Amino acid sequence: MSNVPNQQVNLQIRYEDMSAKYANQVLLNTTAEEIYLDFSPGIVADRGAGGAVLPIHTRIVMTPTGVLRLYQAIGQALQNYQIVQTNPAPAPQTPQPVETITE
Repeated sequence: MSNVPNQQVNLQIRYEDMSAKYANQVLLNTTAEEIYLDFSPGIVADRGAGGAVLPIHTRIVMTPTGVLRLYQAIGQALQNYQIVQTNPAPAPQTPQPVETITE
């Protein structure tokens, strides 16, 4: 444990080199210290070889502790999603004309 008191730190988030990629498949591999997440858009037919290919476009390497925090965050996001889907907001009411007062 550190004897340094908790201090607030101003954190600025920078989104550099942002490119979104769709992933419908994830391969997961582990070592004693790291977890590898390999993301793919899905299986693609390889007509030349007469089979199929799973192209990997992104690899994320994390510690088990980082993956646990990600797991918890994704679980919370899914719970929030399910609440919204099962209890959607009520439909807006039909707008009513505004009465004007004339003197």
